[in-house]
Parts: sequence; C-alpha cells; structure tokens
Amino acid sequence: MNTIIDPSILMPIDTNMIVYTPSSETLTPDQRRNLLFNVNQPIELSMQEFDTGWWPLVSNVWTGFNHKKKVNVLRFETEAKVRIERFKDSPNHSHTLEDSEKIKRSQAIRSLVEQEALKDYHPPAILNAVKEYAQETLNLNESVKELKRKEVTNIKYKEQKYKVERYSISHNSSHGLIFINQSQIKNLEKFGWLTLIDSTHKTNKYDYCLFTLYIRNGYRCWDIRAHFFVNKEDSITVAEALKRIRRFAQHWKPSIEESSVRIAFPGLENDEQECAVIYCTVHLARTWMSRIYDNNTRQKMMRAVYKRTRIGCEALIQQAINECPVPAIKQYISKKYAKNSHQWALWVRMYSPLLLQVTSTNSLESYHSELKRTTSQTYGLIEACIKVAALDQKKHTDSEYISFEFCIKKISVAGVDHEILDELHKFTYPIQQLLADEACAVEKRIEKHMYGTTKLLTNNTWRIFQQMFEESGFDVYMHREVVEVNILERSKAERASESQRLIVNELMERTRDVYWRIEEEGNENQTGAFIRNLKSCLEPILHNATGRTTA
Repeated sequence: MNTIIDPSILMPIDTNMIVYTPSSETLTPDQRRNLLFNVNQPIELSMQEFDTGWWPLVSNVWTGFNHKKKVNVLRFETEAKVRIERFKDSPNHSHTLEDSEKIKRSQAIRSLVEQEALKDYHPPAILNAVKEYAQETLNLNESVKELKRKEVTNIKYKEQKYKVERYSISHNSSHGLIFINQSQIKNLEKFGWLTLIDSTHKTNKYDYCLFTLYIRNGYRCWDIRAHFFVNKEDSITVAEALKRIRRFAQHWKPSIEESSVRIAFPGLENDEQECAVIYCTVHLARTWMSRIYDNNTRQKMMRAVYKRTRIGCEALIQQAINECPVPAIKQYISKKYAKNSHQWALWVRMYSPLLLQVTSTNSLESYHSELKRTTSQTYGLIEACIKVAALDQKKHTDSEYISFEFCIKKISVAGVDHEILDELHKFTYPIQQLLADEACAVEKRIEKHMYGTTKLLTNNTWRIFQQMFEESGFDVYMHREVVEVNILERSKAERASESQRLIVNELMERTRDVYWRIEEEGNENQTGAFIRNLKSCLEPILHNATGRTTA
C-alpha cells in the first residue's frame, strides 16, 4: 500500500473523527516513520512541522498524487494544518519499512549525504560519517542501515553539478555525450590557451570513445576540464563536441590537435582568434615507426624534430626526402611534413613561454591509464561517467595540494651555498626548482672551465670581458626584442623583409652554436679549421656585398 499526498486539496475538518496530534519533540525519527508507514488513526500536524520534520523521513515511501484523485493527506490552508488518515479500509503494508529503505533513500538521509559531500571527503568516509551521525544524534538507525557506498558516490557526484549535454548528427549517424564540471569552466577559459586532447577506448560496453581535455593551471599543475563520449571517432563528431564545449566556455581559445579543431575553431577567416595546432612528439614518433619504416630516413626526421632552427630543420627534411630509397615514403614526407614543420618541430617553441614548450600528451595518457584501472568494458555510460568523475575529483584534490605547496614549499639542494638558497627561497617553489637547476649548471660549468683541462675562462678572456664595459658600458647588453604586429596590417614588403632578417638571425645562431660546441671539446685543430673554413666562405660574400653597397 502506498500512502498518497496531495499538496493543494482543500477540505473541511470532520469534527466527529478522533484525531491524534503527536508532538515531534517527544517522538524519535524512527517512531515518526512508523506512524506514517501504517496509519492506524488520523494524525494532524502543523504544515511547517509536517514539511520539515515528518515528510523528509518518508519521501522514499510516499507518492505525490493529482488533487482530483482520492487521497488520504489533506491540507487545510486556512488553519495551516495537515491531516493524514488511512485510505478507505486498506490493509497494512505487506512488506516492512526496511524493504522500502533498500529500494530508495529518504530525503532526510540524502540531505545528510549532500552536506557531508561538501566537505570533499571520499565516499567511504562520507558513508561512515553519515551513519554515525544519523544513529547517535538523529536516532535514524533504520534509515541508514541499508545505506551503501555506491549510493553515497552517486549522490556526491550529482551534487558536483556537471553540465551534461547529449547531441546527435543525423547525416553522419553519430552521437555523443558531453560533461564538464561547472566549477571548472572559468579555469578552461583562463588557462585553456594550451589544451591537450587525447582519446581512449575500452571504458564502456558500448565501445564509445572517451575524449578528455587537459590544461595546466596557474600553479603548474595539470588538471582535467572536460570530457565527451562519442560513438564515432571522426572529425565531424569530435568537432561538434568541441563546438558545444565552446558554448559552455565562450572565451576558450586553445592550441590543440587537429582536423576537427579546424572545424570548431575556424580562425581569422571567420573573424576569430587563430588557433594553432601542435602535434604530440610521442605520437609523432609512433606514427613514423610504421609509416617511415626506412630506418635512416626516420632518424633524419627525428633529428629534424629537435633541431633548434627552422633552416636546419627544413634542411634535414629535404635531406631525408632526397636520400630516401623508398618513393612511397618520399611522397608521404613531402605531403604530410615538409611544409608544416611549425606544427611538429621544436624550433618554433624554443623561445616560447615555458608552458608552450610541452612536447607531448604524456600527462593526459597517464590520466587515461589510471582511469582504465578503475573502469571496465562491462560498464554502461553512466557507470563510466561516475568513475571519470571520481578520478577527476582525485586529480582536483591533488591540484589543490600543489597549489598550496606553490607558495610555501622550500627546496633543498646539495652543493649550493646557503646564501644562494636563502635567495631562492624567496621565489615560489617551481621557480626555485628552475633557478636551482640553473645554479647547479653554472657552478659545474665554472668548475669545469676554471679547474678542468680545458680552461675557457683564461686571464685573457677575463681581461677582454672587462674591457667591454670600459668601452661601451651597459650598451653591451642591448638586445633585440620580438614585437607582435598584426600580420594583416603589414605590407608584403615588410613581411618579406622580416622573413629575411629571421633567416639571417638563424644562420648566425647556428654558426655560434657550432663554434661553441667545438670550442668546449677543447680540440684546437678542429676549432682552427672551423674558423678558417668559415672565414673562407664568408669573405667573398662580405666583399661582394660591401663592393655593391659602396658602388
């Protein structure tokens, strides 16, 4: 038998009926639940008392009903009272109240779980806390007896307020499910200018592919920002998911990986900010293992990846193409990699901010590996989403801990003077690490060249360095700076001139790099030979250029 509530019906009070008016203060919650489970005589309560102290205890047993139907809960609005009575001559329940508790949890217990979930405990800790408080303080022994950890987990992650959206593309026979924690949307907009995106399989029985968006926050910690499941791993389906995530995070302007990104972020041609696409070096190497199967050619291409200058990178690419014995591989490199080295080679990021020097999606792959240890191919999408949300919460907790350490943790380095360490400790922890590495490298370099067999810092070197300041003061530290200019506002001639200057700078940089590498090896013959060859090559060029300028 289900007891029925009607919140709006108005009926007069039958004065001939004996009505029981209990006091909530004298009855335990379990006693109140039993009174409402099998109503043996009419009960009359104030509306406020019923709504706050009685109804939440049986919300899992009672059922809302239309006011046109016959009901056994009457509200008397003018007197602010509620009367509960047995429906006609119905018998008692054929099952126990505990049986109802096994099927659904009352609002009183759900509210306790929600309050504890705000404290960011793990589900087992929340379960223990709720049971202890409900039994010892509220006398809700029976209500929490059947409470399970899985129920607590479900309630906890419902309270995290994920934005969820389903979509389908009829002409492509594809569909997907997007979910993103609302509290993380601002971080995606603020720090999502560099976003890692990768996919993983085998997390659910429907073989939907899970995509994850990963960003690095202001405390140098990787954190999850959004997910989506798709039944097809093609550019149309993935692009639609990215477009819908953009609606949640309107100011998200990422730099991520490719074809679907081009659709979701069309760039300048649609009056939007340009979105750069950067390849993961690890995935690039894996792809080349199968596609560039000639070993020598692949080695040249890998050297091109780590080349520090554009000219050097493009020269190695062309060399790999020219010397490759397999026509199919030649065509593959020419078509896929010869003209887009700015997307996969590291020369373009050598002088970029530290965050942009991330070269792979390894951190995101690590997240997916950890996720697969807790998911199963037997799970449905809801179960898989719960596991994803649980791991997201763990990562977010780790991120908060790192944020806490960011400003208070102090580094300890063997071999570094205490005075230097005292100065390093005035910086935040990640900067301490960077400066400590630099300090150690400088000390090793000085030790090598002051006390080693090859002394670069000779008396003559010191004297020349000191004379530079006598002649020029701090003018020796004058340096060129890169100034961002809107490319659309520059003329063709200006762009060509800038390109030529960059080429000259790259050539000079390559020359210096080679010279210092030979110099540090300490082979005077090689050093002398390099200078002679360089001079013999440059003299005719400089002489001709000077002659043309003079004429």
